[in-house]
Amino acid sequence: MSYGDHKLFLYDTSVDLVISSDGLYVDNRPMNNKKLTAHKGLSNEIVFNIRNKDRKLQQVSSDVLRGTMVLPSTGKRIFTRLLTHTGTTGQVKLSIVEGDLSNLDAGLYQLYVSRETPEGTDLPVFADQNNNIVFDIEVKDQTQYTPVDTQTANVSTFMQVTNTNNGDEGNVFVTSALKGNQARNFSSCLHSIAIHPDAYTGRIDIQASCMDNIPSTSNNSTDWFNVVSNISLTANSTIYHSTFQVNANYIRVMSEPTAGNISLVQLRN
Repeated sequence: MSYGDHKLFLYDTSVDLVISSDGLYVDNRPMNNKKLTAHKGLSNEIVFNIRNKDRKLQQVSSDVLRGTMVLPSTGKRIFTRLLTHTGTTGQVKLSIVEGDLSNLDAGLYQLYVSRETPEGTDLPVFADQNNNIVFDIEVKDQTQYTPVDTQTANVSTFMQVTNTNNGDEGNVFVTSALKGNQARNFSSCLHSIAIHPDAYTGRIDIQASCMDNIPSTSNNSTDWFNVVSNISLTANSTIYHSTFQVNANYIRVMSEPTAGNISLVQLRN
């Protein structure tokens, strides 16, 4: 049975912008303000070619360029991102990560680029021949992606990081490093955690880390900082739950038990 050929295409979204020494866009090329597209559930990249009114690519490596996305109906800012220089003269790139769009409805938004010179002056970057600086950008929801699964750590995955007996002051256990929200850049940075005690008595800290690589497992490591601290549970305690906001790459639970175990930790972000 033949299913035929299905073509897929991989290409850069590339847009021309114009900077002008006299503050006006003057150009004889056709109007090039086209609608841009960004897809929910994915990371999106838009390449901008910065030209002057004579169509020549301009050296802007010493300038700071920012891309800002807004909701037209209210003017609410969705995000502002620094554009990165690609290494090609006059070319910069805007990276829109998955989390930037996660809480947005599909529809039309607006995007503009601004330019800060080495002298600290903010200047417009033009999108068309009418001295407009704004692009229309359509957010599409075609991936139909499902939420990230709940992360878990159970009693067998707790690591004892001080080699002492239950009840000793220095008896400390930590979970493995669970993934936080920072890598996905979710704007709310919201985490929900549930801790299931099993005849447990002791103290618990919920910790976070902004390290790029998996942090140290040590209980005294400066890789970690407390988000929720000094949670005291007794043998009669039921499931402990907490919701907190933190912009971090990793989350863990640190336990100092005097009796019992933590049977399960569940984390959603």
